[in-house]
This record gives sequence, C-alpha cells and structure tokens, in this order.
Amino acid sequence: MPLLALHDVCFAYGAHEVLRGVSCGLERGQRVALLGPNGAGKSTLLKVAAGSLLPQAGEVRLDGTLLSRLPRALSAQRIGGVAASESAAFPFLVRESVALGRHPWRSAFGPPAARDEAAVEAALEACDLVALAARPVPALSSGERQRVALARALAQQPDVLLLDEPTAHLDLGHQQRLLAAVGREARTRGVAVLAALHDVNLAAAWADRVLLLVDGVLAGDGTPREVLTAARVEAAFGAPVHVLSHPEGGGPLLVPRGPA
Repeated sequence: MPLLALHDVCFAYGAHEVLRGVSCGLERGQRVALLGPNGAGKSTLLKVAAGSLLPQAGEVRLDGTLLSRLPRALSAQRIGGVAASESAAFPFLVRESVALGRHPWRSAFGPPAARDEAAVEAALEACDLVALAARPVPALSSGERQRVALARALAQQPDVLLLDEPTAHLDLGHQQRLLAAVGREARTRGVAVLAALHDVNLAAAWADRVLLLVDGVLAGDGTPREVLTAARVEAAFGAPVHVLSHPEGGGPLLVPRGPA
C-alpha cells in the first residue's frame, strides 16, 4: 500500500479544471519528481496531496485512511511541505523560523525537548544555515529564505515531504546539497518525497521516479528514463530535445536542439 495515494483526483478553480482524474501513489523512501509545463497543475496537486485543498472528486489517503478524516494535529506531524516561495512576513530569526517545524510535536506550553533542539540543529546543518542562524529572516536573500523553508520542513521530521520548487532561487551548489539532504531523509528515515521541479536534468539525476503532469492529466509515471523521452518532453513542453546517456550513468541527459 502506498504511504500517500491519490485516486481519480479532480479539482477546479471555478469553471477552470486544473486536475482531471489524477491517480498516483508515494512509497516510503521514494524520491519522486513532479514535472510539467507552467500551469499544468503541479502546485494544486501538491496542495491537494497536503490536505490544504479538498479534491472536488476522488480521494487522498494517508496509510489507507482518508486524509480529510485525520485530525489536523496528526496530519501536521506526518506531512510537511515547502511552498514555491518563502515569505518573510514576520521578523523571526532563522533559528526561530526553523524551530517552527517542531510545533506539531510539542506541547502548547512546554519548553522544547532535547529531540526538538537536535532536529533543529540537524536541519540548520543540512541546509547550510548554521552561520545565518541568528539573522532575521527578512534580511535574507530569496535563496536563503528558501533554504530556511526547507530546513523548517526537515526539522518537522514528517513521513511525507511535499516540495514546490524547493530549488527556486538557489545556486547550483545549494541545489545539489539540498536535494542530497532530502535524499538522505528518504534513504535513512523512509520519507516519501514529492518535489515539483522545473529543471528536467536535475529531476532526472535526483529522482527515483518522475510524474509528468500536462493540462491537469498525468501524462507519464515511471523512472526518469521511461518518462523523459524526446517525444514525450517535446509534446509536454513544446521543446525539441536530444536525450543522451548520462556519462555517470543513472537518468538521461536532455539537451535542447536549439532554434531552427
């Protein structure tokens, strides 16, 4: 049984259908990349999977139980996420912001336990934020705020991580380090990870599995090599590509053909 499963999920904003009969499942320890063109419905799918949007048809189940029937406190412990951009509405320090990830596990009035402090420290280290821990979040760059958001999700230690453009605004080095940190969560704790990404080569190198969403319909579900074919990529993105074998093995390497 998948840890998190979507069955025939449909969702619309008014008359605009965004998701149309999407079915997929996330297994424990699996790294899944969610790809698709702009407006395909990726962010909406992540919100439905997290329970922040209710599907208008179909269902979402966590360990076989309807997500809508789980107590909010329990779903907050088990499902963590990162939005497409990190806001800085409140002047928290970085450490304080990351520590918010422990709130689902803490009592309302008690001080943080040793395990909470350890989780925060590990998340700061994983996201290269130790040197910035005492900085106010509003003073950070967009990329640094994105790292804070991911650190907060890692500190939460959920069973499912739903990430919307987690590498947005990040340089190449931080992209690789943060996806490696997420991969360690999958490998060591069995976390199921679903990450919406724009970079198909980054997805191919990192993911065990790729979901390709086009116009609200799942157009591909399989390994990177199975899904990221030249024909399917051109049909989804309108971009002709060459699909090459990666020199280090693993997923394919996609190279644009260039303008005619």
